[in-house]
Amino acid sequence: MNLFLISCAETKVSQCQKIILLTQKMSEESESYRQTTDIKKVLQVADLFEETSQQMKQLKIEDEQLQEYQKGFADIYQGNADTTRQFVAALNDKDIDTAKLIQQQVQQLGKKEQDLGTEMNAYCQEN
Repeated sequence: MNLFLISCAETKVSQCQKIILLTQKMSEESESYRQTTDIKKVLQVADLFEETSQQMKQLKIEDEQLQEYQKGFADIYQGNADTTRQFVAALNDKDIDTAKLIQQQVQQLGKKEQDLGTEMNAYCQEN
């Protein structure tokens, strides 16, 4: 009976690792673009967010709670892709009010991502 329980715990851990590795990769790749003013690079970040959202959705996760975290991260990354493109469009149109509003949305998505990561890490460390 104990072998079965250990086996399940490893499965949960390995599923956690899949999500964590993808979120870390996204964080590392987007970090290098954080201070750029080059619109092309900013749009590349949007593409990166969208790509990561798709990769997150494609992970094979069986744990129901982890599926919720997986969906949450995928939605956040898609939201980041969309708002980044909207931000660039607002800047191109010189619509500063919209750009400021979108910037707040990006900050809210960042907070949601942090909170989701903290919650998932706690779940992944449970026995």
